Amino acid sequence: MARGRESQLPGSVAALPYDAPMSIPAGAEPVVPMPERTPVAIRAAVARLDVAVLPRFEAEWTVATALARDEYSVMPVQHFTEKWWLWVAVRRWPELAAQLRECGRRAAAAGDLADARAASAEIGEILRAAADAAA
Repeated sequence: MARGRESQLPGSVAALPYDAPMSIPAGAEPVVPMPERTPVAIRAAVARLDVAVLPRFEAEWTVATALARDEYSVMPVQHFTEKWWLWVAVRRWPELAAQLRECGRRAAAAGDLADARAASAEIGEILRAAADAAA
């Protein structure tokens, strides 16, 4: 167990094997089509998926554009766009979004480093599956 921290789950945290692939269930349909990789298109998809998230989207957009201006770089806007594009890629598949929330919960409640790493590996697989489905 992590020093000074008890697991919030009874017993050990169950995890899929590290190499267990995540995938979108056969026959599943996305809630929204994948938008273009532009802030305007991504914002519209975010609004359709979860309007409550728009204030965070707008706040991060403001920060990204300010950084881009201050640094004379497009990298903050590119990072913002990729982050939110991937957010849409996951959330448009309710099954993947639920798996991601569960893995995040398990990672936060992990009693030891192995459990945290297993949950983190699953998060990576979920993100890969969503990105692959969006490509």
